[in-house]
Amino acid sequence: MWIWHPCILDLATLYSYNIPTTTTVHKALRAHHSPCYLELFVPGRESLTTTSVQNLDQQLTFDFRMFESVKSAIGGSGVTLEDGGVILISETASTSANGLVTHFLSYGVTNGHPVCFVTLQHTWGHYCNIGNKLGLNFRQQIDQGNIKVVEGLKLMAEVLDGSKSDIGHHPFDFILNTTENPLKNLYKLIKKSIEPWKENGQYFLIIIENITSLLNLGIQAGDINIFSQYCKALVGGSNNTKSGSLIIVTTHDERDEGACLVTKTIAHSAIIYMSLQGLSTGISRDVHGDLKITSFNRHSPFQCLPSIHHFQFKMEDKNMKLFAPGTSANVL
Repeated sequence: MWIWHPCILDLATLYSYNIPTTTTVHKALRAHHSPCYLELFVPGRESLTTTSVQNLDQQLTFDFRMFESVKSAIGGSGVTLEDGGVILISETASTSANGLVTHFLSYGVTNGHPVCFVTLQHTWGHYCNIGNKLGLNFRQQIDQGNIKVVEGLKLMAEVLDGSKSDIGHHPFDFILNTTENPLKNLYKLIKKSIEPWKENGQYFLIIIENITSLLNLGIQAGDINIFSQYCKALVGGSNNTKSGSLIIVTTHDERDEGACLVTKTIAHSAIIYMSLQGLSTGISRDVHGDLKITSFNRHSPFQCLPSIHHFQFKMEDKNMKLFAPGTSANVL
């Protein structure tokens, strides 16, 4: 984006006015003396459009790239997401995977890949609020059919408050009924959601957060592992269909045997394992935790061992910064 005199605004200034970077708006021919207005050339429109900065993100289509450092770290691992496979994200009691989940959610939206989002720990509104801060309207994506949400907390409430008289085929029927395969109906709902995309040969994503929350509902670790294997089969490709990606979030706690078993089992089949840990030295204002990315490059026949990269991270209001251990601005 080029912005000319008399009022010169750089990208940092644009971000301060909550304007995401874009490929739709190619040129800003002239900026008024007032910092609240920009005169923009918009491709496809015959005349210049003068718009307020506050309303700019509502009038134009933006190609937003979230968390460039995370994108670069994954790209540096040699793994291409469009090749499909399982991506595991583990958090702890002192760290949160919300930033990474939102990264993959926005990755699907901005690249035209449909997403089936299964929320088991947070509400859908929680992620919509994060998206609003980043200039992404996730609710609009639902209306357009780009995102399908299986909201676990809402489905759970339907069973507990008695609003559903017949719960025999309900995804959370296991709360009140003892069944041999407690997660079978939840799997069927996910399968039904992604079938149109798979039949059309589209690359898609299934995001499940946080799968270890099912342990708190009485589901055994073995049943969760079986469920994850069935979901992995959903993203598997064939001669006629593309592979998809399955992103699973877990909570890894060495004191919780069930959560450890689930995390380690899924990690065994993951092409990328992103492990978030709190700092061993305690809480810091400038460094919020450690991120270890373990990846397997399936295109390299000589790579029998995983590639491991260590980072430290800091969560900001609209960004997740990654940097080499010991290189934060405060330390240097």
